[in-house]
Amino acid sequence: MLYFPQLASGGTAQYPVQKSYNARTIINTCEDGHTVKLFDAGATNQQWTFPLQDLTDAELNTLQTFFSTCEGQLNPFTFLDPLSNLLMWSDMLDQAAWQSSTVLQIEPGIDDPIGGTMASRLINPSAADLTLQQTVNAPGWFFYCFSVYARSQSGNISLFLQAGSAISTRTIRSSGLWSRISNSAELNTTAESLSAGIVIPAGQSLDVYGFQLEPQPAASAYKQSFGTGGIYPIAHFANDIFTFTTDGPNRHHCTVKVTVP
Repeated sequence: MLYFPQLASGGTAQYPVQKSYNARTIINTCEDGHTVKLFDAGATNQQWTFPLQDLTDAELNTLQTFFSTCEGQLNPFTFLDPLSNLLMWSDMLDQAAWQSSTVLQIEPGIDDPIGGTMASRLINPSAADLTLQQTVNAPGWFFYCFSVYARSQSGNISLFLQAGSAISTRTIRSSGLWSRISNSAELNTTAESLSAGIVIPAGQSLDVYGFQLEPQPAASAYKQSFGTGGIYPIAHFANDIFTFTTDGPNRHHCTVKVTVP
């Protein structure tokens, strides 16, 4: 599997990133002058355009090698959208994308930190710790940040990232108020899937809102997701020529265009 590479900074792009959605409508003009319009679903696509500045020799070589392996537009690769939440159903924890024990109770409709009622209460009635997690098909060795708004009246809150046998866990003492917590890690693994989750201690409950997974070292503003996350397994380069400019020793820049049908 080919994956669009991360930079040395741990990100997949640099700002500004321009993301566009293109669609086509077919218009058939009849002899009497009436028109029939039909949306052409097969002609839709998304495209990302972003500059990459101050690339080192090593970063430029990685991009050139990757572009050559893809043979320009020919071969598909997996692209992790730098502007999206990689998780699906970020506020609907009863969806099948989330994995948890049948013992774990999920109570939706809890007041959230932005004045709505999209938070959920996770209740663990058992004598053992339980987890709620989601697994994504993405390279486990990338740098990720997993974040969530959480509060608990009775204990610690633990977030984990796991790929294969490699795992990173961060535990935060809750103040009982809403706070955004995160766990950032670059795991030493070759696994091609990653799980991000939260631990609900035995006999305790906690409120959560806004789960988010991003392919970068730090959390950005929360982006709610629904039936799709920001992982695109059939992305292509939008051109067949890789061009770059050298600004000085070990300093280069280029513009990347990625498209998804």
